[in-house]
This record gives sequence, C-alpha cells and structure tokens, in this order.
Amino acid sequence: MNFFVVIQRDDGDLDVYTPPLDGTILPGVTRDSIIALASAHPSRMVLPNLPSSLRLHVSERELTMTEVNAWAEQGRLLEAFAVGTAVVVAAVGRIGYQGKDVVLPTHEGGLGPVARALYERLTEIQDGKFQWEDWSVICE
Repeated sequence: MNFFVVIQRDDGDLDVYTPPLDGTILPGVTRDSIIALASAHPSRMVLPNLPSSLRLHVSERELTMTEVNAWAEQGRLLEAFAVGTAVVVAAVGRIGYQGKDVVLPTHEGGLGPVARALYERLTEIQDGKFQWEDWSVICE
C-alpha cells in the first residue's frame, strides 16, 4: 500500500503529499491513478463533492514523522489514507509515533473528503460509470 496525507495550506488550498519512489516505496497502478486524479482536480476534471474552487497541489516528497506530528499539532493534517489494489483507498485514523498516537480527524464513513472523492471517482472509472481521458469508456 501507498501512503498519502492531505495538508491545509495558508491560502485555503490543499497539499496532497505521498512519498517518492525511492526504492522503499512500491510503485503501483492505484498510486499512479490517485496521483493523476488528484492532479486533475479541478483543471481537467472535478472530483465528486469537492468544490471546483478548491485546488489540490499534489507532490511526491519525503515525509517524516516529525512533520506529520507537527502538522497534526497545528491542526493542518486533515486526512491520511493508504491506497492499493485490493482496498483502493483506506482511511488512516491514527499513527503510532514514539510511544504516542498521532490521531487524525474523524470523518463520517471513515474517509475524509479528498480520500472519499478519489475513491468514488476511481471506482466509477473502474465500474465503467465515468469516462476520463483514455482510461476507459462508459459501459451501457
């Protein structure tokens, strides 16, 4: 599985970070798909239930637990989620760090708004309900 965090920016937009492929991170289709879909919002496609005025700034960068903990303490860590073939998108509710838990905000249904939007859009594409770029065609 691959790991993503959603961080509140000072300008109201959101940063979506995932670690780079450095030899310890598994490259995968689901990871690539999530990066592509998040990067497309809202310029090429609007994700479900996210405002078109919200920009997602997606980047691959090293993440440290010191940063994750600091973002949580500052109230800027909005979501963390893991992605993979079997689960598609799964919420992360807490992360153990130095004998304590970094507790993430809870959301109805488990997934936060960004993770939920990505899950919905990706499964719509997989189910043939949403056509996007050259990934698929709608099944009738």
